Amino acid sequence: MSELADDRDGLVHSFLSPEAVRLDLSISGPVPRMLAYGIDLLCMGIVLLLLIAFLMSSSSIGAAIHHFLNGVVRGAVQQSRDAAAQHHQPANPFGGLVIALLVLVEFVVSTCYFIFWEMVTGGRSPGKLIVGLRVVRQTGLPIDLRSSVIRNLMRAVDILPAEYLVGLIAILLSPSGERLGDHVAGTVVIRLDRPETAGEIPLSAGMQKLVLTRAQLAKIGPRELQLIRGVLRRLPQVDDLRRAELVAQAAETMRVRLDLPDLPNSDGVAFLKDLLSAAERSISVR
Repeated sequence: MSELADDRDGLVHSFLSPEAVRLDLSISGPVPRMLAYGIDLLCMGIVLLLLIAFLMSSSSIGAAIHHFLNGVVRGAVQQSRDAAAQHHQPANPFGGLVIALLVLVEFVVSTCYFIFWEMVTGGRSPGKLIVGLRVVRQTGLPIDLRSSVIRNLMRAVDILPAEYLVGLIAILLSPSGERLGDHVAGTVVIRLDRPETAGEIPLSAGMQKLVLTRAQLAKIGPRELQLIRGVLRRLPQVDDLRRAELVAQAAETMRVRLDLPDLPNSDGVAFLKDLLSAAERSISVR
């Protein structure tokens, strides 16, 4: 389950984690994506030039390519001359063939290029790495091979009629900033904003001592501590309604995790702080 919301920096993709806690991901706008694609386009051009230079440097492969291209050009010239002789029109042997070859080569190279980088780096091509973007699934999980293949094969539609015009229009019209390939593959492009250094969590001096068994304390691992700290640190940044939702979700998640019949404290924030303090004391004496 996911939804979209607006914040001061743009759209936010929200979804429920397996622990039933809502998480927010900042969605990239069209300008950073265009900048990232421009960088990737430059990288693909360099790769193509190096590949052509390597192939032509090999005598056998270069000779085969030269022979093939000569055959294609001769056939195109002959067909154009025949057509011109029959219809009395000027010959244009290269235009359509060159355009078709360029479009085909661009599609194949770009598709393989993006699939390769998304699988190797977990959703980050060199352009996205420089700009600070990442492709993830709508559930927040890393992109998999199936999603990557689908979203990149859909470039054949997004690229129409030229230079990703359809894809750009889809990004502008979509409330979640997705091009058609993202819609079909179930992916989103998010910003990897560098957060500020997390501050210390203020603990109340008059906190109640939360009594937990060793078995219950053993259930509080790194993921649970990350959940508690993340919620407590985020509370000052959200409004009262969102604050109450976050606290209720986190407190209920930890109550179920620890097999507590009910919350020992009606104040959810105090319960989470007590729980964090008890867990930290337990870790310090291990």
